[in-house]
Amino acid sequence: MQSEKLEKILALMPANPGIYIMKNRTGEIIYIGKSRSLKKRVKSYFNRHHDNLKTSVLVSAIEDIEFIVTETEIEALILENNLIKKHKPRYNILLKDSKTHPYIRVTMKERYPRLEKVRKVSFRDGNLYFGPFPNEYDLTRIVDLLSRNFRLCTSKKGFAAAAPGKKVRPCLKYHLGICQGICQGAVTPEEYSVSIHKAVEVLAGRSDPDFTGLDKQLKSLADSFRFEEAAEVRDTLTALRRFFENQKVEFVKPLNLDFWGMCEANDRLIFSVFFVRGGKMLGNRILDIEREPETSNSEVLQTVISRFYDNNIIPAVIYCSLEPDGVDALLAMLSERAGRKVAFHIPRKGQFLNLLAMADNNALEVMRNIKSEGHERIDESVIDLQNLLELKVAPVRIECVDISHIQGTDPVASLVVCHNGRPRKGEYRLYHIKSAQGGDDPASIAEVTRRRFSRLLRERAQLPDLYIVDGGITQVRAALRELEELGVDTAILGLAKREETLVKPDGTEINLPFSSAGMKSIIKLRNEAHRFANTFQKKTHSRRVMRSALLNLPGVGPATLRKALWEFGSMANVAATTPEELQKRCQIPLKTAEVIIASLKEGTHEKAA
Repeated sequence: MQSEKLEKILALMPANPGIYIMKNRTGEIIYIGKSRSLKKRVKSYFNRHHDNLKTSVLVSAIEDIEFIVTETEIEALILENNLIKKHKPRYNILLKDSKTHPYIRVTMKERYPRLEKVRKVSFRDGNLYFGPFPNEYDLTRIVDLLSRNFRLCTSKKGFAAAAPGKKVRPCLKYHLGICQGICQGAVTPEEYSVSIHKAVEVLAGRSDPDFTGLDKQLKSLADSFRFEEAAEVRDTLTALRRFFENQKVEFVKPLNLDFWGMCEANDRLIFSVFFVRGGKMLGNRILDIEREPETSNSEVLQTVISRFYDNNIIPAVIYCSLEPDGVDALLAMLSERAGRKVAFHIPRKGQFLNLLAMADNNALEVMRNIKSEGHERIDESVIDLQNLLELKVAPVRIECVDISHIQGTDPVASLVVCHNGRPRKGEYRLYHIKSAQGGDDPASIAEVTRRRFSRLLRERAQLPDLYIVDGGITQVRAALRELEELGVDTAILGLAKREETLVKPDGTEINLPFSSAGMKSIIKLRNEAHRFANTFQKKTHSRRVMRSALLNLPGVGPATLRKALWEFGSMANVAATTPEELQKRCQIPLKTAEVIIASLKEGTHEKAA
């Protein structure tokens, strides 16, 4: 039933284009939308039954509606986008699998330009941007390769000292001859710009990098038995060759294009965005979108594209098999942002159609992998917890942390994740406790909380709706202090093992019925965290004890252990080999090899016993 207040608002709603702002009983903005006709769109929420659970929940929570009339559709689109970024309403589309990928920025406006990693782009700052790079590992290695190849400075102190007449102590790279020494005034801006130009040519796909230096370095390290360093260089070479040699797309011109593949399953949309930069395939990005209330696929596409390119480079052409709603207004907004014309095309034939088909197939495969069968209904346990605990937000995403140690030694932590009543094992995390003293569980909880939420905020990842710590009021308050310092407003509870009692930050104890679906899910999650932490702790402790035991053996040092691990991959494999083979591959005395294997087997036997 509509309230009298809402009936009056609906009666006064104009038929003009604009945006509408829906609020709940506390005045919180829960949804922001736009429409060519405000009256028609807003009334559609109230004049029929909604099968979609999300829409039903939204409508039931609406207590007030504000609207802003605009002159044109593009004004409505821009205003909607800005207000959503500001208020982040809970029922609007969230690009939940879409953390901003990094870019390489070349600071062309500086006297000595730099290569640096950034996550936001500016379209009119005069700098050059390359990306996005879906694999951050590759980006780091690319910057390192270019810096080595063209002897570019990577020191912040070096650039700070690049002002005329200012010098600082040179770094090691300058002494090794792999930096031109801008901090020493050893190179002019004109000479340095030549090197920067060569790096830009590689990034733009107009030139190929030289791997000779890294190949020589790898061989030299291997010959010197510096296997850990050699492994790092080997991984770098693998990443770089994968990027520069295996991801080329044959275009006649070095084009910048994005291909939006799409797959639908009821109220869920999967987008797979393929990036082509300078005629080179950089990779793709997956967006898992739950459709907003009362929206079509074309409207969702418009919304997602407009928000996606807030912090991503806008290509010259966007390809998709579906035309977004209000495409002219959307392109006008993107063109304004980019400072140049942006086009949209539905390809009909040729290589563009083939690449779009690849993007569509990729989205379909992702949809199959996540086994989405229509609308994802909120699990019974989630609804149960919200009601029993009187939470403001349904705890769809729950994270639980547990600490494990042996009498204060080798402290570790586990963090497990549950989404809509189901574990997300791919998002489980393990932590070595660094700052807290052994056995100090509250300090350990605080450290893990700080590290976990700092990263989530830094990566703009989804925050949990409910955060559970294993322990009582002391552990809860330790975690709460960290959340407050970070400005995170997430519900937090403690769960004591013995009584299975939930504890709030104010000390209130809650005893939920064991038969409830919500309590069962919490206990299961806590037990999972406990199991995960204990398993990790045992491995950590065993490794330390075994390493200490081996280092006490005559003739066995850190270099010998590193060499054995490099050759065999693990201590288990070392224990399974013969002394002769260990002697041969690690170039150690046979007696030493026999002692190592005997000690490992003895340790394995004791562990099994």
